[in-house]
Amino acid sequence: MFRLYFFMHWIVDGYNVILSDRMLAKLFKASNELGREDLINTIMHSDMPKGERVTIVFDGKFASSEERVGSNVRVKFTSTGETADDVIKGEIARSTRRRSLRIVSDDNSISTYARECGAVAVGSKDFLSMLRGRGQGTDPATDLVDEKPAAGGSLDTELLKLFREEKK
Repeated sequence: MFRLYFFMHWIVDGYNVILSDRMLAKLFKASNELGREDLINTIMHSDMPKGERVTIVFDGKFASSEERVGSNVRVKFTSTGETADDVIKGEIARSTRRRSLRIVSDDNSISTYARECGAVAVGSKDFLSMLRGRGQGTDPATDLVDEKPAAGGSLDTELLKLFREEKK
C-alpha cells in the first residue's frame, strides 16, 4: 500500500506568541532576549515529531538574519522596513507545499491570508498549549486544525484521516 508521509512546517509569529502568554510577556518585559529565548527553548524541547520544521519570525531592527538553533528550528529576524507579517506572508507565498504549513499568529490579516492560500492558521495560545502538552497525549495534527476549511480543504481532511490511521 502506498503511504503518504505528511510533515508540517510551522511558521511562528514570534512576538505575537510571546505577547499572548502572560509568563512569556513578563519575561519579555524584563528582557526582550529572555522572552525570545524562552519561546525558542519551549519549541526546541517540545518533543517535535521528526520531520516537522519550525521557523520563528521576529521583527528586527537592523539587517535581516537567519539562524538554525536546532535540527528542525530556524529563527529569522526581519530587516529595517520589513515586518514579521511581510516575512510570514512571503514564506507562505513561496511555499510549494502550502497545505503542510501551520501559521501561528493571532493577527487576523496573517490568519486570513494563510487560509486563503491553503495553509492552516493556528492561534498563539493553542500553539503554546500544544507545545506544553506534547508528550501528554496531545496530537497537534488533529487538535489544532482550524475549524474554518482552507480553500479546497478536502486534501487537508484526507491527509488528517491518513495521519490518524497511521498512528493507530
